[in-house]
Amino acid sequence: MGYVSKLGMSFSPLATRVFLIVVLATILLLVIGCRNTTGNMEEPAQIVVTEVHTVIGEEIVITRIIELTPTPTPQPTAQSREEIGPVTFDIGFERETLPAIDPQQSVSQDGIDLIENLFVGLTRYNHRTNRIEPALAESWEVSENGRIWTFHLRNDIYWVRPGVRQPDGLYNVQSVRPVTASDVVFAIQRACNNQPYTPDAFTLFIIRGCEHANTTPNATTTDLERIGVVALNDTTLEFTLTKPAAHFLTLTSLWFTRPLPPEFITTLGDDWQSIRWQTDEEVPFLTSGPYFPLGAEFQTLQLNPLWPLPRQGNVEVINIYYAKQGNSTYDLWQARQLDLVNVAELDIDFAEERIATRLEMIPEQTVHYLGFNFDSGIFREPEVRRAFAAAIDRQELVETLFGVGAIGMQHLIPPGAIASVPFGEVGVGYSPDYARQQLGASGFGSCQLIPPFTFLVSASDLSLQQAELIRRMWIEELGCTEGQINIEQVQFGILLANTRRDAGAARPDVWELAWSSFYPDANNWMGDLLHCEDSENRHNRPCTEEDDLIRQANGLLDADERAGIYRQLENRLFGDAGIMPLAPLYIRNRPRLVQTWVTSYAPAMFGGEQYDTYQIDMAIKDLERSR
Repeated sequence: MGYVSKLGMSFSPLATRVFLIVVLATILLLVIGCRNTTGNMEEPAQIVVTEVHTVIGEEIVITRIIELTPTPTPQPTAQSREEIGPVTFDIGFERETLPAIDPQQSVSQDGIDLIENLFVGLTRYNHRTNRIEPALAESWEVSENGRIWTFHLRNDIYWVRPGVRQPDGLYNVQSVRPVTASDVVFAIQRACNNQPYTPDAFTLFIIRGCEHANTTPNATTTDLERIGVVALNDTTLEFTLTKPAAHFLTLTSLWFTRPLPPEFITTLGDDWQSIRWQTDEEVPFLTSGPYFPLGAEFQTLQLNPLWPLPRQGNVEVINIYYAKQGNSTYDLWQARQLDLVNVAELDIDFAEERIATRLEMIPEQTVHYLGFNFDSGIFREPEVRRAFAAAIDRQELVETLFGVGAIGMQHLIPPGAIASVPFGEVGVGYSPDYARQQLGASGFGSCQLIPPFTFLVSASDLSLQQAELIRRMWIEELGCTEGQINIEQVQFGILLANTRRDAGAARPDVWELAWSSFYPDANNWMGDLLHCEDSENRHNRPCTEEDDLIRQANGLLDADERAGIYRQLENRLFGDAGIMPLAPLYIRNRPRLVQTWVTSYAPAMFGGEQYDTYQIDMAIKDLERSR
């Protein structure tokens, strides 16, 4: 006897089972046939299964939806170190000539990157934690008066030169001698001297005698010996400062304080960098960092097997491509030949899918801001300064001018500096209601009662566009009129001259400027830019309690206590009751493209890239390049 289902079809029990098998097989074949063959992870597939069952003589049809487990992209099979080979990191520079790598003379970013990896510093800046860590100096202490710093050096970091190639393709190194305190003394004296010229030597003027040697034409040996840096022995170094300064520790991590071997410079002279690595035993090229160079043009760096400090990354060989005319690092990245490339100067579509998924924006340490003249009859009132600062929509400003290439700032110290505050945690920023309330509380009460004032900007088209955007915001949010705000464009040199404290009647009411880090520490902003006496004080701001706090913060050695005072200062200067000596606007971003196989790294927002912190998955890299 047959059975009639609710679908109107007749089956026997055996036929029902056969039917189910056929249905499932057919559906599975359809699903398999329709699967994406690219190997990417898919959304879970679904199949619909119809089953016919007999319950008390009645046929019941049950329909079920079954999720198929997605099949992930096959992972590369485990390979031995011999099969994969050395872990390589491939980078490129767009330049016609090789970068300068003299620590006391280099100014280019790619040169500073090489110095960071070829020469050890007294200390090292940790780009993940924004803290100073031991390097050549394993410990240090400071005298009670805060002026004498004593560093105790390791005895297991060496000047090295390339040795013999090994079976695994890597070279060993020959150690020449340990890096000593005298090498540091030589480098500091060289930086303080004005021959050869060290661009940022003025940051070292806090070392006793450095400024005198730097500003004295043809400084003598005696002038150099009077600089406050002394090697007490091979592993003990003493600095004497002109005043207490916690930020001095940050200075010891910078590229232009890196030691050099005196005998090497004496042999080759200050133009030693034009003589690249060579095999001549009498004038070898010596390095002391986590990597050493191979070849005459520094196109390959290899890990230093004698480097004693822990490595966060796994990079063994760095291949550097100098993209000259007719070539592009971006094209090489697109062809998977470069692991990482900076694209700030390239005209590419950041919204394009492959670009957008591999794009990383690295904040730079240059804050663009509006300065207020405290001698102005308008901006001498804090309520007016707060009103005009809070009426600026930073988000609209950066999106209009730069798209994703900038970040709005509502406080001063940028990310990547010691004791910086995360974005948005302090400061008023854009707040139109607050802006109108503050203007109403001022002596003017309304923007309509403010006399015309001068807004001085540089001669670039971008500066004019920015000024016009800000003027429109002041008109819309504060009720000002266009005629009240006189935008005046001048050459940058005139802008600097007219905003000096002693410029007299030429001083504008408000102006645009930017401040870049000379060293990645909060004091470079609070002390060197804003302090009423320790900076240029272009605003001619009178001294207040905030200036006492700035000095107090830079006299503290405890990092957490110091950071707490700088946070307090950011609030007292840029919070809702802040002095508002200037209006922070934005920082620019440095865009870079990073391949998927670069699994971990800490980008340098200041100073050189630390390639020994990079993690590369060579199995994925080889697989991707083979496609």
